[in-house]
Amino acid sequence: MKLFKLFPAFILVLGAIGAGLAFGQTDFAVGSIIKGFELPQRDKQGNLQLKIFGKEATVMSKNRIQVHGLSIDIYSGGKAGTKMTSDECDYWSEEKRLTSNNGVKVVQPSFVLTAKNMDWDLQGSRGIFKENVLVVITQRNAALVTP
Repeated sequence: MKLFKLFPAFILVLGAIGAGLAFGQTDFAVGSIIKGFELPQRDKQGNLQLKIFGKEATVMSKNRIQVHGLSIDIYSGGKAGTKMTSDECDYWSEEKRLTSNNGVKVVQPSFVLTAKNMDWDLQGSRGIFKENVLVVITQRNAALVTP
């Protein structure tokens, strides 16, 4: 019976975490640990741009949250087409950036990219990958192939 009473409170806490992360403001003390979250990001028209998932996050400062087990689904035309994962990265709420020095993998239908370092702009949906960058093309684009 107590489990059922705690469950709505747990959902409320997750909602508060998502709202705080979405607006770059958290009311969590430095050192707080957040278990499991999902954070959708939408454009001005309300279209889903990406969903950020994390297994666990630690509030490092007012602006920095360290995320463990990061997974991002990037949407285009209403469909998830690209997936980005990292074992550990930092979410910078004021700048709306993700950075990692612990490896990143980007999987898209036509390629797979891996790198040790990443600096990703969430609002612009673009980033820089450095050190041990490897791109494996998995699908030929007919428009790029000349006879």
